[in-house]
Amino acid sequence: MTDLASHQAAESGPHGHTAATGVSGPAAGPGAQASGVQSSTGEGLAADAAQADVRPGPVEAMSCAAPPEGAEQIASASTADAGQQKQAAAGGETQADSSETEAEVAARLAQAEEFKREGNELFGSGQWEAASVKYNQALDEAPSSAAKQRAIYFANLAACNIKTQQYAAAVQSCTEAIALDGGYEKAYMRRSEAFEKLDELDHALADAKKLLELAPANAWAKAKVAALQPVVDERTEKLKTEMFGKLKDLGNSLLGKFGLSTDNFKFDKDPNTGSYSIRFER
Repeated sequence: MTDLASHQAAESGPHGHTAATGVSGPAAGPGAQASGVQSSTGEGLAADAAQADVRPGPVEAMSCAAPPEGAEQIASASTADAGQQKQAAAGGETQADSSETEAEVAARLAQAEEFKREGNELFGSGQWEAASVKYNQALDEAPSSAAKQRAIYFANLAACNIKTQQYAAAVQSCTEAIALDGGYEKAYMRRSEAFEKLDELDHALADAKKLLELAPANAWAKAKVAALQPVVDERTEKLKTEMFGKLKDLGNSLLGKFGLSTDNFKFDKDPNTGSYSIRFER
């Protein structure tokens, strides 16, 4: 099935399942506004980051259990445990796939695609938790050799995660998708949105820039970079100011014992290189 209705379509392409949600997941990530920025629709992608992929392709099954409830923090224990389970299962999967006939692998792929189709229908009707269950089932059934299909299943899970506000889980799901398919544009879009919701704007900006690199004409990526760049720059400057302030206080506490202060040291910036030189003044 192709992309689901406007902002609610689920990806039809194959991708794996994320290790951060039990049943809730991100589909097309709503425009992230952590920094007061709204997402705009990208021309090269589905109208909404919540849309699911519709790319067809073979799939290899991975013996993974449905991931635990995604926590709101990327470093959540549930996410880590699920990731470890998936890695352990992946090793056994490859071995199992090699002993299967082509017909058996094809049958597993067909079943995985059916689970994805069912998930897309549920996603389109707003049943995001039920849809995430189907995408997890697709991942369990899909052969490990079907990397692109598995990447789509993971990205579809991310879409469910975003819809249910499990943004840390969405980041994990998209990361899994990108590991399988490094050029998967929707995975970068959804992870950028999830990072923005987590207020990790530097990471959100990095993903938006990567998306723009992959799809230079993408309107969503252009708008996101334009909106996030000044906010990230402002935060960076603020952190620098705070850091220098703390260093100055520390320096004054030490230099004061010798009748000096940091004011005795002047920093001159070279306009050509951006580097600084230090000079001492009484």
